[in-house]
Amino acid sequence: MEGVNKNCDDGKVLVEFASVLKLIIYSIIGIVVFFIPIKINGHYWTIIYHISYKLQTQANNFLELCVIVYVSLSCIKSIFISKKNGTNEILNYIRLFSLIIILSIFYGENEIILLDDNVSLLIYELVINISTVFPISAIFITFLLDYGLLDVVESYCHTFMKKNFNLSGKTIINILLYISTDCFCGMFMTSKLYNEGKIRLNEACNIVLNFSILSIPMILYVSKELNIKCRDLAIIVVFLVLILNILMSRLYPIKKKKKSYFTKTSYKETIHKSDKLEKAIKKYLKNKSKTNIFKSMLNNFEESISVLMKLIPNLVLVLYLGQIIINSNLISETVQVIFSPILELLKIPNKSDLSIFIINTFYNNIIAIDNVNLHVQYSTRLLIAIIAVLNCTCISSNYIYINNTNIKLNKKEFLVSYIQRIVLIIFIYSLMYYFYRGYIM
Repeated sequence: MEGVNKNCDDGKVLVEFASVLKLIIYSIIGIVVFFIPIKINGHYWTIIYHISYKLQTQANNFLELCVIVYVSLSCIKSIFISKKNGTNEILNYIRLFSLIIILSIFYGENEIILLDDNVSLLIYELVINISTVFPISAIFITFLLDYGLLDVVESYCHTFMKKNFNLSGKTIINILLYISTDCFCGMFMTSKLYNEGKIRLNEACNIVLNFSILSIPMILYVSKELNIKCRDLAIIVVFLVLILNILMSRLYPIKKKKKSYFTKTSYKETIHKSDKLEKAIKKYLKNKSKTNIFKSMLNNFEESISVLMKLIPNLVLVLYLGQIIINSNLISETVQVIFSPILELLKIPNKSDLSIFIINTFYNNIIAIDNVNLHVQYSTRLLIAIIAVLNCTCISSNYIYINNTNIKLNKKEFLVSYIQRIVLIIFIYSLMYYFYRGYIM
């Protein structure tokens, strides 16, 4: 009997050693793939973007065909479901128009009525990018989610994140994914964490509204397009994002969200005051997934394709219809009425240009930046750059993704969050600007 017990103990030790080895190796793979820029062919990108770029240059025709298949299947599925369930068929038939737009952009000459050339180019680039970056990220995201990295990070960072942002410590990995990749990949991870019962509803809403913002690629793009010093912009943005998110995590609508899990599991949020690494590893061993890594990668890939089938038609329609709506003088005048008293009080120059930008960036950041008048004062242009980088409530990205998840955020909450963020950015920036100028208003 003693020999049997000894063999059992040895076997248990070996299993735990193998699991810890997986934690180390797979976590390193996840960190390298998502967060470490590597220079290849003169480009400093993460491995995710290197793979995506290779696919886009070597297999672009195949990617276009995949997009058409996704949208076609999505439209067909929607129509059959509407007939079966008796839902509004008209809305689902409208989705067929997204297929016509895509076919026109890919193989025609952009002959769709009222389709602006800039919007046409934007649709093409966004659709191709998310069709490569998103599924590739979904395949590798299992290295971040399933092998203990979240537990280790939570053990060290939980107290800081909970005290300042009302978030679990593990969400730092999710936030870093937004920063290094893009909002769609970040929201995919947020949705999975919520669906698996690892973060609460208020945390999921907090992340998608307040933390899906700071993006290194976006900072580089905005600074270049608006002729702003990248270092200055990055410093101000990092400072503002901390202040803004400390405030907004304590305001409506986040404050009113339930602190409840989507599904009940044995996984619990923990605070480790000592022996943090050892306790994090024990927590991982207790809750580790029994799913084979390759099966997990395949499941994530299939889920990303399912998301793309819903996301792409909605993205195309929002971009097409949005360009028509934002050009309406009524909307422009309404926004100026809302923000003009604030801009006048804070003595912000170029009020009209800033108001137009606020409208456009709610629709889409890229279109808004392309339409900025580069002759406005540098201080206003810097403010525009900050808003462009820190605007996370964009209809053509965040909202259409959130709308197809279990994360409950309605249109009112989304709009209120956007207005709050813009007002706070303008106010804090004005304080910084006038303090820098050496006088107080």
